[in-house]
Amino acid sequence: MTDLLKRFSLMGIHIPEILLPNNVDMNKWAVIACDQFTSEKEYWIKTTEIVDDGPSTLRLILPEVYLNDKDKKDKIDSIKNTMRKYIENRVLQPLKPGFILVNRSTPYTKSRKGLIMAIDLEQYCFKDGTQCLIRPTEGTVIERLPPRIEIRENAPLDIPHILLLINDEKKEIIEEAFTYIDEYEKVYNFDLMQNGGKIAGYLISKEEHLNRICKSFEKLFNKNKMLFAVGDGNHSLASAKEIWEQLKLEGAASDHPGRYALVEVNNIYNEGIIFEPIHRVLYGVRTSSFIEFLKKRATTTAQYNLSEDDVKKDLKLDKEEHRVGFLNSGIWGLLTINEPEFKLSYEVVQRVIDEFLILNPKCSVDYIHGDGIAKNLGQKEDNLVLYFPAIKKNRFFKMIEEDGSLPRKTFSIGEAEEKRYYIESRKLTS
Repeated sequence: MTDLLKRFSLMGIHIPEILLPNNVDMNKWAVIACDQFTSEKEYWIKTTEIVDDGPSTLRLILPEVYLNDKDKKDKIDSIKNTMRKYIENRVLQPLKPGFILVNRSTPYTKSRKGLIMAIDLEQYCFKDGTQCLIRPTEGTVIERLPPRIEIRENAPLDIPHILLLINDEKKEIIEEAFTYIDEYEKVYNFDLMQNGGKIAGYLISKEEHLNRICKSFEKLFNKNKMLFAVGDGNHSLASAKEIWEQLKLEGAASDHPGRYALVEVNNIYNEGIIFEPIHRVLYGVRTSSFIEFLKKRATTTAQYNLSEDDVKKDLKLDKEEHRVGFLNSGIWGLLTINEPEFKLSYEVVQRVIDEFLILNPKCSVDYIHGDGIAKNLGQKEDNLVLYFPAIKKNRFFKMIEEDGSLPRKTFSIGEAEEKRYYIESRKLTS
């Protein structure tokens, strides 16, 4: 096993001792990532009602909808106390060291396959231009780190909603592991609350099975400059990195639990991984004013009075120039940006939006997941919705390797209900 641990470590992978709840209602235990439904407090009120007084990860996280509450510090203290209580009262039980193979179905996809493991924070960096094995996909906003650091710092548990992506077009790691599923121990199988679908997990702990996965990772590792791209939870991972750097300064041992972070790894080519575009909606703006502003900063032509189908069909085409759909007062149109300065339409338009808002402080912008919500907003006279095409999977890793992090709010993996639910954890103290 020692040789296997060393081989994994060269790829930034660590075999964790995962904790799972013992003899609890799993439907109440698992709640969605803390950074979801940030404008819908009703979702979290309903979650609280479902959980009632049962053991739950709801008591181990701080939903971001409550980040600005006056009693935030009290909430964080309560989180850490509950973590200690769950450990002391054996609500959480350790499994044999290993990975957990996950299969999740949602209302939007029949199967999304993943692998729960730990990664070495020494192999991750969130700074621009990083050449690490584990890289961010979007720029890290430093101002978003302090509350996450405050929650993780001196916490006894690591409980993640982080998703990492691998570029495994031949499906030789996660999907291949599922062909041996009868050889693994099923450790959970239950329905997720609040329209989250169903999830099952299988422990992979035998050396022969771990060795098989290691060989597959080594094959991918040997032909790629970067092995993992952060698909979701980059700010949580960046916070873990900052705490580990501080622990090192304080003299922490090289094998301190804080050196590692628990994550779920997904293959970008898995059918359950669906890249959704993130649209922009400008509030309090005249469409003609923004388009004229855009034309002054990028060579742009505009087509008006198109059908919804024509716009969305055009956005799916693979063309050299950038195409951005727009909707205002129920009227559809298409913007074509010729000879763009940047490789992605997101970056060209986002820079123009940022400049436009500085000059027009009465206007504002929001970032919208889902065509339906965006379409509803685009029926209003003072709303301008900008529709973007989805990032193509076969270009994703190459863009990160060549150009670094993508512009903020470039893509989303699935709908809000499909985000990761908290289930597994691991100790952060020896």
